[in-house]
Amino acid sequence: MALDGDPLAELATALERVLPPGVAMAAEDPAAPEGGLFAVEAEAMARAVPARRAEFAAGRRAAHRAMARLGLAPAPVAMGPDRVPVWPRGLIGSISHCEGACVALVARMADMQAVAVDLEPDADLPDDLLPVVCSPAERAWLRDLAPARTGRMARLIFSVKECVYKLQYPLTGKIMEFSDVEVEIDLSHQRFSARLAAHDTKHAPPWTLAGRFGQAGGVMFCLSFAR
Repeated sequence: MALDGDPLAELATALERVLPPGVAMAAEDPAAPEGGLFAVEAEAMARAVPARRAEFAAGRRAAHRAMARLGLAPAPVAMGPDRVPVWPRGLIGSISHCEGACVALVARMADMQAVAVDLEPDADLPDDLLPVVCSPAERAWLRDLAPARTGRMARLIFSVKECVYKLQYPLTGKIMEFSDVEVEIDLSHQRFSARLAAHDTKHAPPWTLAGRFGQAGGVMFCLSFAR
C-alpha cells in the first residue's frame, strides 16, 4: 500500500494493480545510495557520469528485488554490447527510469516471451517532437481532444511507442523508428494497441501489440507483455 505523499510508493502500487500473473515488479529511488550491485554491474558503469550511474544502480537494485519476489536468488543483470540488459538464464525483464523513479519487471521465460515498461514524466511532450513522434492519424486523434490535454496525450503516444520498441527488440533485434508503430489509445479503459510495420524477421512479435497505461506519483507509465 502506498504511503500518503510518497510518489514512488504510489507509482509502485499503481503498477502492481495492472501486472499479469507471473510478472514481478520492484521500484527504486535513483537518489538512494548506489550500493547493492554485483561486480559485473558496477564495472559497466565505472566511467559513467554520476547521474547515469545512479539510474543504472537503482534499476539493477529493482531488478534484484523483482527476482526475489519471484522466489529467486538475485543475480547480475549485465549490459550487452547494444547497452540493453542481459538477463540471467531463464528470465526476461525490462527496466525504465525517469526523474525520481526506477522500475524493473522480471518474469520467467516459461511464462512470458517478453515484458516491457516505460516511464515518462507526466508532462506535455515538447511541441517540436510532435511531428517526429506522431503519425498523421495520431495527430488527428490529438486534435479531437481538448487543447489542454494534447501535450500530455502526445507524451502518452511517445511512451507507448517506447514501450512497444522495448517489447519487440528482444524478440526481433529490429531497430524501429516512431513511424514504424501506429498507436490507438483507449482512454476510458487505460489500454492501448499498437500496430507494427511489417519486417522480414522470422521472429516477429504479433503485428498488433497491446498494453496498459496509467499515471501515479507524477509519472506516466506504459506496460506491455508478450506470452
